[in-house]
Amino acid sequence: MLKKNLLQRVVAVLALICVTVGLLPAGSASADFSSKPGIPTISVKLVNGTDAEITIGKTSDVEFYEVWVTSDCGYMGYKNENGNHPYYYNDENPGNYIIAAKVEKDGTAVRSVTVKNLTKGKVSVKVRGVKYRCYTDDFDADDFNDPYYWRCGDFSKAKTVTVKSSKTGYKTSYNFSKAEKGDIIKFGSYEQDYPINGKDPIEWVVLDKKEDGLLVMSKYALDCVPYNTEDVDTTWAECTLREWLNKKFYNAAFNSVEKKMIRKTSVKNKDNPYSRIEGGRNTKDKVFILSFSEVTNTKFGFDSDDRAYDINRRCAPTDYAVAQGAYQYSHTSTNSYTADGIGACEWWLRTPGIVSSIVTNVVCNGLVHAYGEDVVDLIGAVRHVLFINLKS
Repeated sequence: MLKKNLLQRVVAVLALICVTVGLLPAGSASADFSSKPGIPTISVKLVNGTDAEITIGKTSDVEFYEVWVTSDCGYMGYKNENGNHPYYYNDENPGNYIIAAKVEKDGTAVRSVTVKNLTKGKVSVKVRGVKYRCYTDDFDADDFNDPYYWRCGDFSKAKTVTVKSSKTGYKTSYNFSKAEKGDIIKFGSYEQDYPINGKDPIEWVVLDKKEDGLLVMSKYALDCVPYNTEDVDTTWAECTLREWLNKKFYNAAFNSVEKKMIRKTSVKNKDNPYSRIEGGRNTKDKVFILSFSEVTNTKFGFDSDDRAYDINRRCAPTDYAVAQGAYQYSHTSTNSYTADGIGACEWWLRTPGIVSSIVTNVVCNGLVHAYGEDVVDLIGAVRHVLFINLKS
C-alpha cells in the first residue's frame, strides 16, 4: 500500500510537470491515472435510415470519448496530436470494431455525435471514455503499454441499430466518351474521411482506353483489407480479398446503373518472375487489383523497372483507409515517399511473393516488393481496378 501511494504521488508530480511545460491541459494534473474512467451509458437512434445518432451519458474524469462501430477490419488507428498514426492490434476489443468518431471535450464534455451513411444491415455501437495521454518528444506506439500514458475506460454495453437503406453510387448517368488515358474520372462512391461523415465520389485514373471501354484504377487507396484472412498458401483466385472486392465493396460503392457499366474482366495470374511461385488459375472479376507485370507495364504509365522509385506507382491513402489500419509514411519531408504531397502507403498486388503465403506489393517509395508481405498483414491498402464499359 505504501508503494502504491508513493507511486501515485510520483505520477501526480509528473503530471504537474507536464502541465507546466504545456504537455497536459490545466486541470489534468489532479487526474487519477491509476483508475479507469467510468463506463458510459449510451442511447442510439437511427435517423434518415442510414445515420446513427449517439448520445453519451456523462462520465467523470474523461477527456474525450471514442465511438466505435462494427467494421470489416479489426485493426485501427487515428492521427494523434503529433500527426502520427499510433497503431496497435485490436486484441482488447474483438468483434471487428473501428473508431468512427473521437468526441473531444469542449468546455463541458461533448456527449453527442452522429455517424452518417452506415452500410445496410445491423450496426453495433460502443463507446468508451479516455483519459488524457501525456505526450513526450520520444512518444511512440510502445507507450500505449504504459498505464500512465494511456488510460481507457471499459466499453459501454453495445447498442444495435438496423440500417434500412444505404446510399450507394454517385450518379445515375455517365458519359466517359471523351476520357483519355491518364485522365481522372469520378465513378461510384465510398467512405473516404475520418471521422466517418458519408460517402464521397471515387476518383479513378484511366490506365488504358479501348474502343469499348476504360480500364481504371482508384487514384487513392480506399481501404485496408488483408489479402487473405488466414495465414495459409493462397492465390488470387482463392484469396478473401477477391471475394471482398467483388461482393462487399462492389455492393457498397456502386448503384444499379453503375453496376451495369462494370464489365467482368479476364484476369490473368502470372507466376512471380523471380521466385517462380505459381500465380494460380485465371479469373473473371468485376473488381480486382493489379499484378506484378501490370504495375511494371509502361503501357499503363509505370516504370518497367520494378526496383525504380516510380512516382506513378506511389499512392496516397484516404483518411478512412488509414483509420482502418493502412500504413502511411509519416515523414512527408522525404519527397520520394509522398504522393499528392502527403505520405504514401503500401498497396497489394495479386502476384504471389517468395512463397505462396506471401504476396507482392508496392511500397511507399514506388518500388515493387517482389519478395512480398504476409497475406494476413493488416497494413496493406487496396487500390481497386475495374473496366467501365462505354457501350453499356
